[in-house]
Amino acid sequence: MTFAWERIKADPGTILATIVVGVILVWVVGIVTRFMASIVGGVGGAVTSRHLGSAFDMLTPLYVGMLGLGSIINVVVSSFIIAGIMNFSLKVARGAPYTFGDLFSGTPFFVSVLVANLVVVIGVSIGLLFLIVPGVILALGLSMTFPLIIDRNLGPIDALTESWKLTDGHKANLFVFMLIAVGLVIAGVCACFVGVLLVMPLLYIAHMYIYLKLTGQPVAVIGRAA
Repeated sequence: MTFAWERIKADPGTILATIVVGVILVWVVGIVTRFMASIVGGVGGAVTSRHLGSAFDMLTPLYVGMLGLGSIINVVVSSFIIAGIMNFSLKVARGAPYTFGDLFSGTPFFVSVLVANLVVVIGVSIGLLFLIVPGVILALGLSMTFPLIIDRNLGPIDALTESWKLTDGHKANLFVFMLIAVGLVIAGVCACFVGVLLVMPLLYIAHMYIYLKLTGQPVAVIGRAA
């Protein structure tokens, strides 16, 4: 966390603007898709109040379809933006040159990140259903999947497998980092959500720092902007 904070202080304008804009874009897409589904649901509710059963039967599949379509759009767009944020954050942590445009540099990694994102979400969700612990362990073991895709251009399955190997023996430390991350996010939410916009860049860069350390790669010199 100290490393991430020092990197942000070295160039707060570019680093905060890039990651914050990316996070906001992901939020906006999620809000818009849910809003559209709510509109359809509202129409369905209005029709129900008029006791038009046949019309409601037609709108119910539409509402469910909107929810499904919204979820798909949300995952697709968020995967593209997350790939860009990861690429940018990795450059910041490594000390390589970076620009705001890196936020939209996720195209080469998009498909792999999308597939890996779906696998991780489904796997962790199923794991959380089994007394939570398996889901947490799975999340920790697969936490380096996206950095591996960005850094080594691995396919989704190879990245998932390599992440599990890379985190072997380090899950306890990663769990501590996860607890700190959750605590910071909660604190950011308590600060009228504004604090989250500062916490997210901190966590992204800290995540990349951990990845570089696990893979034995050099990190940026503290206090020096790229």
